[in-house]
Amino acid sequence: MTGTTTPASLLRAQDGTAETEAETETGYPVPERPIMKFTWHTGAWFDVFELHTALIKSDLARAQAEGRVVVYLSCPISSRGGGYFATNVDIANHTARRLTEQWGERFFFLNPAAYQLESRQGTGLITRHIAALQDKYPGLTLEQLLAQTHPTGGDYMRMWSRVLIEDDYLADSARRDLKLGGAFDAYYFLGPTDAREFFSLRSGGESLTDRMEGYFARRYATDPQFYLDFATVDDGTGGRRPLDPSQPQDAVVYEARRRKFLVYYGTRVSTAFSLGAHDEWNIHHRLNQARRGDPAYGVGEEMAGFFDGRPFSLAETEQQTLPGYEVLDTTARAVLDGATAPVLAHAEVAWPYGTLPELVLPREPLESTAQATR
Repeated sequence: MTGTTTPASLLRAQDGTAETEAETETGYPVPERPIMKFTWHTGAWFDVFELHTALIKSDLARAQAEGRVVVYLSCPISSRGGGYFATNVDIANHTARRLTEQWGERFFFLNPAAYQLESRQGTGLITRHIAALQDKYPGLTLEQLLAQTHPTGGDYMRMWSRVLIEDDYLADSARRDLKLGGAFDAYYFLGPTDAREFFSLRSGGESLTDRMEGYFARRYATDPQFYLDFATVDDGTGGRRPLDPSQPQDAVVYEARRRKFLVYYGTRVSTAFSLGAHDEWNIHHRLNQARRGDPAYGVGEEMAGFFDGRPFSLAETEQQTLPGYEVLDTTARAVLDGATAPVLAHAEVAWPYGTLPELVLPREPLESTAQATR
């Protein structure tokens, strides 16, 4: 593993060792199954994610004990490319409920959106984890933790890799702790049809445009954070000011944001545009390769895959995709197409929701690759 540190000391563990701001390390989340590397934060955030991993695994263990068919729901979460964090969470939650109704109670859909730390609900989970860490970090508060740094895509993918790979709690002793994702029977990758199902039930209107615009108008009027992100700009003093549609430049900013929202949810909303989901697709593929060669599994016990409501084709089951947050060595990266986007280490979303980039000119790029994260 490699580590990088910055000198600003913010937290101190019980043993007196200093925790430094933004200290990171790179490695395999599950060293015994070295299929994918990520970079994550050490220190207090590492321990928070350890507790969060244990919480998710306890839910999986309960589903296993109940004999349920376990499906991982891969979904986009970040505010990227016109998408909005809270809307993405709503779509993921709606999709999990809809699939449970359609597939039946014997299925358990593990929905990452339900465990996202950077949300209003997630704040309570972080506070709970911080309380459990007081012996190691006396006096640690949420404000101190956030002052140190925010979670990144690598932090989340380290956690989800452990959830998806580790299986030390399986009832089947022959498969227990093989680290082949034994808790999971299938992955379901959310697609545009799933999002349209959400809008069709949440808004009136004949067309998809009518439904998305109805949703946008309702959320704009009822959600203060949505309003702040879409209807205000930096006032130059560290605060926010409302956009004034009577001013041409403000009108351009508002319409550009609104158009990005409609473009994203009308054409792009999908795991195809999620960095984390790219890594999850590849985890699914690599675990299936490992299962194929393990006598406890074999080809008949590979995990099924679904995208946008349909099963993977024969070709899709054998294909990887470009990496998301995965850290590749020089040789591996050289094999990829030169047009591959760089692996990004920035946070999935800002706290508590992603803040859309400011727009100045109508033809200025709305969002650069360097700004995007999950």
